[in-house]
Amino acid sequence: MKAEAAKADVFYLISGAWKASVERLFLWIGGSRPSQLLNIIAPQLEPLTDQQIVSINNLRLSSQQAEDALSLGLDKLQQSLVHNIPSDPLAVGHYGFEIAAAMEKGEALERFVNQADHLRQQALIHMSRILTTAQAAKGLLAMGEYFHRLRTLSSLWTARSCDPSFPTQLSN
Repeated sequence: MKAEAAKADVFYLISGAWKASVERLFLWIGGSRPSQLLNIIAPQLEPLTDQQIVSINNLRLSSQQAEDALSLGLDKLQQSLVHNIPSDPLAVGHYGFEIAAAMEKGEALERFVNQADHLRQQALIHMSRILTTAQAAKGLLAMGEYFHRLRTLSSLWTARSCDPSFPTQLSN
């Protein structure tokens, strides 16, 4: 489904326009970084065996390496896209080649979204193999709680910026 959304408007998907402002801060290529999610849920899964700890750390490291490679490729693609968008106002009507090249970059961006989604999916699959069923359920609950708290924080932030009388300190 996300691949179809990327085909329809990859720029909208990458920007996370449908997400709350705080959620967009943590957005990475149309979703979350697997390594960040592992950092969030791993402490919630205790007790873990030594083998599980090693496996999760290895998964976190391999996820970070894959994320870094995708991020580097995406940065290069964005730089290339900037160079393909014509900026000479006198060249109006003569920029068909540049626009065609920019459109190809948009298709490449779709591939980055698909690769990032594949990485997220693989991280979940590997975690399901590492964890017991009860631990996996705890992990899913921890992820749900994390995203719920991000949305709550975003709502509070929005309310604060819209209402000058909003208290600056919240009590527990």
